[in-house]
Amino acid sequence: MIKELSRLILSPRHLFAHKNIFLFSHMRANTSLFGHILGSHPDIEGYYEMHIGYYSWKSLWRQKLLYLENHSLKPTSRFFFDKLLHEYCIVAPEILARQDTKCIFMLRGARQSIKSIMDLYKKIDSSHAFSQAVGAVEYYKDRLNDLAVIAAAAPHGYYYLDAEDLIESTTDTLNNLSDWLELSQPLKPEYNLFNKTGAPQAGDPSDLMNTGRISKSQHDYSGIELPSTLLDQAVVAYDNARAALISRCDNKAGKYIATSMNK
Repeated sequence: MIKELSRLILSPRHLFAHKNIFLFSHMRANTSLFGHILGSHPDIEGYYEMHIGYYSWKSLWRQKLLYLENHSLKPTSRFFFDKLLHEYCIVAPEILARQDTKCIFMLRGARQSIKSIMDLYKKIDSSHAFSQAVGAVEYYKDRLNDLAVIAAAAPHGYYYLDAEDLIESTTDTLNNLSDWLELSQPLKPEYNLFNKTGAPQAGDPSDLMNTGRISKSQHDYSGIELPSTLLDQAVVAYDNARAALISRCDNKAGKYIATSMNK
């Protein structure tokens, strides 16, 4: 850590003048794609899930030091990014209340999310509860409830995004998000591949991530069984959480008022 701390001290702008972008979401919601798009922008450091909590300003230093173990800082970067997909990755109220904190909430429809979770865990650990429909649905429902609670406590505005819009409305979505973040240039559908792309515990291991750009191609989960009774529960959780998130987001005008993404 001595080397990383020295590099930070030599770059006081990164040490003191940075801003933070936190993506609050759930597993298998296109968050790796989203992180790579942001992390490829010259204004932004970070692209993968760091699996840490943010309890005070000290945690923000810890984030940077951990990041610097594997990456160099961009000369023009102004933000540090992390995504939080699990309940143990807590962001304290004092961090959420900072004027330099930007929060984004993103949900993906129930059917594809849950089937993707099951498919992933069947491959990496078939004994894990998330490899079965009951466990995957419980995680999804609990996480969406957590996200609604976090958003309700956020003292500032936040941005809400349907995960599907990254694929289906790419240009408008990236332009609108770029404006909200006040970036120096628009986000692009192309992205860099990094040394943690597809690495265990860092994000999506699928081949689609290696294409380097947003693709309309999607995984086929037709072989994954999801009982309709469980799917119905997940859809209700999704609709409730999505409505709650939209009700307080900065970008609630337009399509987010009238449409649902239950897929």
